[in-house]
Amino acid sequence: MKRILSYFSAVLPFFAVACSEELKEASFNLYQVSEVTATAGDGYATVSWIAQEGKPEPLEYLVNWTADDPEIAGGSQTVEPASHELLVEGLTNDCTYTFAVQSRYPDGLSMKVTAVCTPKSTRIAASELKAMAGDGRVFLSWTAPETDLEYRYNISVSSGGSEIKTEEVLSDKTSCLVEGLENGREYTFTLTCVYGHGNSDSVSATAVPGEIDPITVTSTSLRQFQLCMFEYNPAYFVQGEITSVLWDFKDGATSSDMTASHIYTETGTYNVSLSVTYDSGNTETAGIEITVEPFAWMTITGTGYQKASNIVFSHDGQTFYTLSQTDKKLLAISAITGETLWEYATSAATYGAGPAVGPDGTVYFGTEDGDGSFYAVSSSGNMKWKATLGAAVKASPAVTSDGSVYVLADKGNFVAFDAASGAEKWRATLDGNAGGVAVDVDGTVYIGTSKGIWAYTETGTLKWKSETEYAVTERGGSLAIAGDVLYAALKGKGGCVALNTSSGMQLWQYKTSSNDCYHPVVDADGTVYFCEKSGYLFAVDRNGNLVWSDETDKNYIYSGFALGADGKAYISQYASPFNLLSFDKSGTRSVVTNIGAQTMSPVSIGPDRRVYYGLNGSVAVYDIKSDIAQAGWPMRGYDQQGTNSLK
Repeated sequence: MKRILSYFSAVLPFFAVACSEELKEASFNLYQVSEVTATAGDGYATVSWIAQEGKPEPLEYLVNWTADDPEIAGGSQTVEPASHELLVEGLTNDCTYTFAVQSRYPDGLSMKVTAVCTPKSTRIAASELKAMAGDGRVFLSWTAPETDLEYRYNISVSSGGSEIKTEEVLSDKTSCLVEGLENGREYTFTLTCVYGHGNSDSVSATAVPGEIDPITVTSTSLRQFQLCMFEYNPAYFVQGEITSVLWDFKDGATSSDMTASHIYTETGTYNVSLSVTYDSGNTETAGIEITVEPFAWMTITGTGYQKASNIVFSHDGQTFYTLSQTDKKLLAISAITGETLWEYATSAATYGAGPAVGPDGTVYFGTEDGDGSFYAVSSSGNMKWKATLGAAVKASPAVTSDGSVYVLADKGNFVAFDAASGAEKWRATLDGNAGGVAVDVDGTVYIGTSKGIWAYTETGTLKWKSETEYAVTERGGSLAIAGDVLYAALKGKGGCVALNTSSGMQLWQYKTSSNDCYHPVVDADGTVYFCEKSGYLFAVDRNGNLVWSDETDKNYIYSGFALGADGKAYISQYASPFNLLSFDKSGTRSVVTNIGAQTMSPVSIGPDRRVYYGLNGSVAVYDIKSDIAQAGWPMRGYDQQGTNSLK
């Protein structure tokens, strides 16, 4: 059973905005509080406020709260003037509340000052409970909750609506064998995490002892590219200790993993076989039939408008992440079903500052608020850490396999963070607005701003600075690496420049005639592809010579290519005729499909061999039946995780 878990605690200060029509009792001669903060907890919120300095003390404070769901009741409470904090309990988790504070004086109430927060449960539940039936027994397994709190498990065994028994299991266990059951009778197993402050939601699974399946799978009915887990049932294979297994998935692939995973790329019916070898040398076989259906979706609505940022993917290809510039949130969506798994809301928009997925599945991105907020969010939607850089984060971060995250904000603010904890490793104060960050195979970090390009070692030592103050384009992944060449897309007709990665010396510059250029990608031959804002498309070889240009339309804004293993370069159009285009190596132009709406971001090629692109209010895909190119820098962010890193 899949459970969607999220935890979000936000502190959102708001300053007073009111009018006489909204608040009849308010008077501008009375002294409202200067600031209100609401901090969310599990079923409660702490509301605090600051009185105006040097103003008369009120008789009391009035705090009231309302829910954004009209069916959920609000409330109010008075607070003595010496206190500036109130604990509001009994709130509904996952519901957003607005808290208003007013000062009461003899002549009436002051203006309201408000703050907003959303209580979230910290009693995280276990997930993926599985029940494998045996002879008079059932083997249970599950995934532990993602939490640092202390807890234990309670397992309730019921049948026919009546509880038969319960079992307590310590938190260090993720499996349990329930024995003494009656064959042929259906049992329901309910697993609950018991915390010190209450119980989590429960997960359940059913099984019928005696009706033994030798193999359990995620599902016997899959979609193309859906990850399927294959496990043998230890209650079925009982001839001795199992020393080895061999899975044959009947599509040319095999596995010797005890618990195997597999993805089917084509539709059809597959009769999977399993051969088990015991310590005695004896073998036993079993099988299961798997049906694979076509893709479940082509368009998903309600995703907001993605601008400058492209779609990236989890390492297993089952989830994709998109940033809505209009809705100010990160969305995690199932690449298989199109279902939104979770959302993470922020207080400011994102133009091109991510997302990027780390080795452990953490998603990193920045926003354009004045503080320069940068977020690390777990694969289940929980904030791991947050940092501020002091200016808008407009460049996509770089994430390395050895645990570093490099972040560039405006005003030349650059920080290297520990990916796991968010601790600062080192920083550099440069100049100019954020353009791009890229990491080489040796850990060298390249940084491009509107005032130049720098190279640093992974420990923070300056290697070189470009002699020319190249104006690297803002809002995006404006750098790319291929071999010993660093490519940068430039502003204001600067086109694209190529630098030697060791020295920073210019190799060549190909200038354009119209506007800013965006999102260079590089193929195996060193040819770089880029687009000009409201201009044309270009392919330039590794020596700086034009291979081809396309001047058919001038409708590319924040657009960018993705290179397929089929040798084609794909890009979407911002304006009419709203096409998804492909170009072969000679520049021959083909219309792949009409997408019918505006796009303002680079396209991505997913693990499912489909092109992903964000429209105004939706995400859509087209099946090109081709993987991403395996050499060069094939799409914005380098890889399908958007890491901007060769390391």
